[in-house]
Amino acid sequence: MQFNKLAEAMHREIEAIPPTMRQDAALRQVLVCFLYQAVKEMGLVPLPAWKPPRSTRESIDLVGVDPSGETPQVMVAFAVDPLVDLPKVKSLEWVDCPDKIVVTFSQRKDKVDQSSFFLGKDHSHINLYD
Repeated sequence: MQFNKLAEAMHREIEAIPPTMRQDAALRQVLVCFLYQAVKEMGLVPLPAWKPPRSTRESIDLVGVDPSGETPQVMVAFAVDPLVDLPKVKSLEWVDCPDKIVVTFSQRKDKVDQSSFFLGKDHSHINLYD
C-alpha cells in the first residue's frame, strides 16, 4: 500500500500546530486522531489502543478493521511515536495484517535512523521529517 499522500497530509497537520505548542505527547495524539479519520475513509473500522487477544504486549496505537467477513480482519496497524519504539514494534508483530506502519515525527533524523534498527521486513516506516 502506498502511503506517500498520507505522510504528506500528516506532516501538514503537525506543521499547522504553533511551534511553541508542539509537544511530543500532543503531536502523537493529533496524528492518531488524524489516522483515525483516514482509516475510516479507507472504509475500515478504526480502533485506537487495540490489543490482540492473548497478547501481553502494549496496545497498538490504531488498527483498521474490515468487519465484512465472517471474522473481522485487521487490515492496517499503526504505531506512532517520535522515534521507533521497540515495545510497539513487538506489539505489531502480534497482529496478522497486510500493512504494519510505524510513523515517526522527530526532527532529529539521526535519532530516527538509529531507532529504525528495530524495524523488520514486515514494517513500513513513515518518517514525517524525511
